[in-house]
Amino acid sequence: MDDIRLPGGSAQPRPDPSVFRFSTADYAPKDRLEAWREIYGRALCKQDIEPVETDDLHADMLFRRLPGLGIMSGERSAAIYRRKHCQIDSDNLFVTIGLAGNFVAEQLGRGAHMGPGDAFVGTGAEPIVARVSKDYGSVKSLTLSVPLHAIAVAVPGLDALYGRLIPTGNPALRMLTRYVGVLEETDTLAVPELQLSAVRHIHDLLALALGATRDGAVIARLGGGRAARLREIKADIEQAIGREDFSVGALAARHRLPVRYVQRLFESDGVTFTEFVLGRRLAKAYSVLTDRRFADRPIGTIAFEAGFTNQPYFNRSFRQRYGASPSEVRAGEGRESARNTN
Repeated sequence: MDDIRLPGGSAQPRPDPSVFRFSTADYAPKDRLEAWREIYGRALCKQDIEPVETDDLHADMLFRRLPGLGIMSGERSAAIYRRKHCQIDSDNLFVTIGLAGNFVAEQLGRGAHMGPGDAFVGTGAEPIVARVSKDYGSVKSLTLSVPLHAIAVAVPGLDALYGRLIPTGNPALRMLTRYVGVLEETDTLAVPELQLSAVRHIHDLLALALGATRDGAVIARLGGGRAARLREIKADIEQAIGREDFSVGALAARHRLPVRYVQRLFESDGVTFTEFVLGRRLAKAYSVLTDRRFADRPIGTIAFEAGFTNQPYFNRSFRQRYGASPSEVRAGEGRESARNTN
């Protein structure tokens, strides 16, 4: 990538893709305003900056980019920060949490007066204006930016929240602020093996702070245990796969979970619930068909014991998966191609 050219011909490298710190203290006083506008404003934040005064111009900001999450935190002096239509480059959801000082943010004709502990909800897909008054000196804040789809599934009607405030008394918001603070203090986000779990937890807490629906709230609270929960459900499926009363509704009830949550667990694993169950039933039938101990067992019985009540559907699904009919696999014909798909 090209460098960013500053006054006097000096060049500054563009930010590292994962972590970057910007501080006006790194520049000579005569270069600070332009560095602030060009690097911090236009290159990093995609916005224009109009300083209220230049005598005490300062900014010290840390940017971190993770899979599914962007974090910006630090302190900025009084100014008007404005993102225009031509600077929009994503539809990410963002939440800016005030840590110290006060500011006003406006988007979609709505405005919010922010104090410490409050949070502003916005969208990267629309222009926005934030004003930090010189009466308050500077402001410290934490901004979290996430892909819209990561939150929208748990919080319907997000459009109605843009441009509005989450008050400091929101328990999930307080927990989210503390959680991100601990992650940054302990440098946990620098450990690749822990990043995905941390991002997932932040998504979950954001959903709760934004008012997740009942099912969405369940998803959020269980966020950190999704993998373990999915393993439990898959083990239950293996035990119950041949029962006539087996269904996603019955399975969800046994695990005290919403049906849609169970379905989403499988979708996050790259397969639908129905596809997974069909695959396991076919695998069970294949295992019996290729076991010499069951050579005399009728194919119809094997299909029924695997959970199939419709013989033509079983035959068709089996051939689609294994490239051979059940009788051909039992006879050893097409066994090699079946093994390649099993």
